[in-house]
Amino acid sequence: MIKDKVINIKEDGEYNGRPKWKVKLQDSGEYTFFTQFDAKVGDQINFTIGNPKYKTAKLVGVVGNEPMKSKYDTAQSILRQVAFKGAIELVANGNINVSEIEQYTNDFHIILNK
Repeated sequence: MIKDKVINIKEDGEYNGRPKWKVKLQDSGEYTFFTQFDAKVGDQINFTIGNPKYKTAKLVGVVGNEPMKSKYDTAQSILRQVAFKGAIELVANGNINVSEIEQYTNDFHIILNK
């Protein structure tokens, strides 16, 4: 389970009769949720990732608007820094665009956690 802060919520139509929501999170990026999304911008939520490839997630619960504690312990923080450094090196070598850094950092972090 992951805890993160909601930055933006956008209704994204329906899928198989269920409402779809694009939700941008402070640390985790953007995910699609396929349920009634009860959180508001600024709320802390607990969620699980359904499909990393398609960036889908399931809302577990709304914690509310409380101060954010660090989502990562020291080891996870180091892994994220390594992932970010890898994405920066790809930009420096001309392999990816600067706008892709967040996506590649998140993808590398997932790979490093396997």
